[in-house]
Amino acid sequence: MQKIITILLLLTATSMPVAGATIKAGHVLEIQVMSNPEFSGRYTVNDNGTIDYPLLADQIITNMSTSDLMNDLTFRLARHIDNPLVLISIVEKPEILINVLGQVINPGPVRTLQGASIQEAIKLAGGTREQADLSRVKIVHKNNPDSEETYDLLKFMEDGNIETMPALENEDMVVVLSQERSKKIKVIGSVQKPGLFDLEDKMNIFEVIYLAGGPSEKADLTKVRRISQQENNKIIEEVFDIQSYIDKGQMEQIPPIYEGDVIIVYSRWYDWRTILTILNNTLLFIITIQTFTNLFKQ
Repeated sequence: MQKIITILLLLTATSMPVAGATIKAGHVLEIQVMSNPEFSGRYTVNDNGTIDYPLLADQIITNMSTSDLMNDLTFRLARHIDNPLVLISIVEKPEILINVLGQVINPGPVRTLQGASIQEAIKLAGGTREQADLSRVKIVHKNNPDSEETYDLLKFMEDGNIETMPALENEDMVVVLSQERSKKIKVIGSVQKPGLFDLEDKMNIFEVIYLAGGPSEKADLTKVRRISQQENNKIIEEVFDIQSYIDKGQMEQIPPIYEGDVIIVYSRWYDWRTILTILNNTLLFIITIQTFTNLFKQ
């Protein structure tokens, strides 16, 4: 009997005209069902006018007032729980989740308020790394992943034109790209044509040496130095025995070359001509000494 009276009181209360805000697509609704957290939460109104709330998934709620929706949901919940007390409000600045990736200190999801700028999202991710390219910040919208856009944050810092900044929505992705490295490589030392060369895809040190005309006559392929710059601007120098790869037929294992690398091919201090010249001079010297010795003996 008490349950029936309570429901009648609710029906009477919900039939009373109560003013409420008009619901529009994109609004975030705070639905609170007192003492029943499983029926409570925040829900975004979809473009088709529905929300992903189980008991309202089939109903278009745009252009309804929050009071009308509260009455409707109370009736629906009364079939499942006793004496439902429902409160619905529009969140003015709802919290949104933005995935910030790329050249930031702490890549991953960050929480901020709707209307937050790209700068704010990047700051929440710990700021940018040294190699970040702020002129190329990629934005991928969750609702339209095929229409990604690239934003020049550096230009915005110069002109301050807020109208050009893309708006961020819940679960959008912000990717801070890294600075483009030089697509050229440098080959110096004992090669036929030392200089700068355009790097083709998937080239190794041996192929790069022949890109520079091949090794010179005095080239020492047992000592080829590769100087690389990592993304953290750290310089790495390594010396490879390219000749050993050639001798063993392990060409596919020759170390690769990367954008901006410098290759140094060292020279041997000797070659066969030098050795023969030295031997010839030595022999002439010995013969000369012997000749002078024989003359003095006479």
